[in-house]
Amino acid sequence: MDCFKLTRHRLRTVLTLSPHDWWMLVQTWTLLLAVDLGLRVLPLRRVQALLSLRHKDARYPYPAELSAVTQHLWRLVDIAARHHLYRMTCLRRSVVLQWLLRRRGIPADLRIGVRKESEVLRAHAWLEVQAKPIGDPETIAACYAPLVTWEADR
Repeated sequence: MDCFKLTRHRLRTVLTLSPHDWWMLVQTWTLLLAVDLGLRVLPLRRVQALLSLRHKDARYPYPAELSAVTQHLWRLVDIAARHHLYRMTCLRRSVVLQWLLRRRGIPADLRIGVRKESEVLRAHAWLEVQAKPIGDPETIAACYAPLVTWEADR
């Protein structure tokens, strides 16, 4: 019974995607793989620099739609990451989403934080647009001690 509900949910998700979203999903899936391979052999800063070579940044002209656009892109990255060959970490997701936002002229700050959970050190990467996390709870910054912050070029 649960399998049927899951299949129905996935089918509903698929049907809500426009042809443009499907194309974005294919690009995002491919970019996740490229970023993953890049981060295995290069430092994060170098991967980000390689991604920024292809597109000049523009300022996003519609501030009223900013939240909707960022959430929509986050959703596409999340779908692509969940249906990938293997688990895509929060860092890979964040770098890809940062690139997608940057192409649309939306500056996003990459944050990396750490916390200790019963003798285990945990790390998490997330993006913030106008000091608000994308795809994470508003309190995410309070849960992790800041390790690294790369502010978007403004």
